[in-house]
Amino acid sequence: MNARRGKKDEFEIVWVSRCRSVDDFGQYFTHMKWLALPPQEAMGQRGQYLGEKYKVKSIPTLVLLDEIGNVITTDARNKIPMDKAGIGFPWRSPMSILISTLLPRSLRLLVKSQLDGVFDAIRGTIGKKTVGGGFLSKFREALAGKVGGQR
Repeated sequence: MNARRGKKDEFEIVWVSRCRSVDDFGQYFTHMKWLALPPQEAMGQRGQYLGEKYKVKSIPTLVLLDEIGNVITTDARNKIPMDKAGIGFPWRSPMSILISTLLPRSLRLLVKSQLDGVFDAIRGTIGKKTVGGGFLSKFREALAGKVGGQR
């Protein structure tokens, strides 16, 4: 999948453009050295889904994910200027560090897949509005290691 996966202190950047046209996308992309979601997907349903999933409120937004797709932080754009030396990178919460240290990756993947299935079933039964901002949302964040408002 990703040749760098599992290598310490290495990561991949994937740009998801919210440009309004393919021409705008091309103008930005020619100056970048990283991967990008194809413009048709980024401007379509997949881009909309990712924006909602990661709570994108402004552009640019930088979201950091761990090796299994859990959110490390949705605020990397603001953390970089505050930590230019990268001393705190990747800016994980203390609870997240503890969980990733104590639980093997395979167990974290298993738990994540099981919880995703449960929460999807609950969303389908109760409705997105009820679950989105309520107790279950906070519970899921706590299990993912986002404790005390830290991401």
